Amino acid sequence: MAAVDTPSTESNSWDIERRKDGAMIVRVHSTSRDGRSLPDAVFTFRTGDPQFCYWEQQWRQKNGNSK
Repeated sequence: MAAVDTPSTESNSWDIERRKDGAMIVRVHSTSRDGRSLPDAVFTFRTGDPQFCYWEQQWRQKNGNSK
């Protein structure tokens, strides 16, 4: 059985931005293996989504906002 890699939660492995409508856009960067890589994974979270508060907090920490 092949080993499963868990994605890194280090802030340099992903980018986050907040759109004008308040949605959080999270881009998880792909890694290259044997000279090949998959495209980055992109996720959108909106108010009411189960993970929205977590990513909003991450965005605030990256951007120096405490609210």
